[in-house]
Amino acid sequence: CFCFSVLCFLVCCFLLTGRILRTIKRRARDNQLQKNKQLLLKLTVSLHQPLHQVKEGWIVQPLDHFNQQNSNTFPQRFFVNEAYWQHHDGPVFLYIGGEGPLVEYDVLTGHHSDMAEEHGALLLALEHRFYGDSINPDGLKTENLGQVQCESSVSGEL
Repeated sequence: CFCFSVLCFLVCCFLLTGRILRTIKRRARDNQLQKNKQLLLKLTVSLHQPLHQVKEGWIVQPLDHFNQQNSNTFPQRFFVNEAYWQHHDGPVFLYIGGEGPLVEYDVLTGHHSDMAEEHGALLLALEHRFYGDSINPDGLKTENLGQVQCESSVSGEL
């Protein structure tokens, strides 16, 4: 009976911790988006037009980088911010999106944007495969979900 009580307590703690971490992650993302929107509004009011410096683009990626017999592809979205790029042979910073869609704000604010400004770098943000708009037409079918693996994601980003 004591072991069962301890086990129940541990399971409840585990479930509660996961819920708390998801809530923290969601709130942090919401706070960052709110901060980004406020900065964008401030820049727009001061006649800086930061969104005009952001370009959206698409590249065609192989669905499977490891199977040469599979010729299926998917469109992968990216954003470029050239506002801080001082030299064409200067640094390029790559921001790889996480488990969600990318938006223009992702190349306008945040630590990576601050670093790009400090180093005169081109800032490129790549949307993670199978998230946002970077999904192949049949991407969410069960047989395609194997292509979400880390190895395929990293190969597509290099």
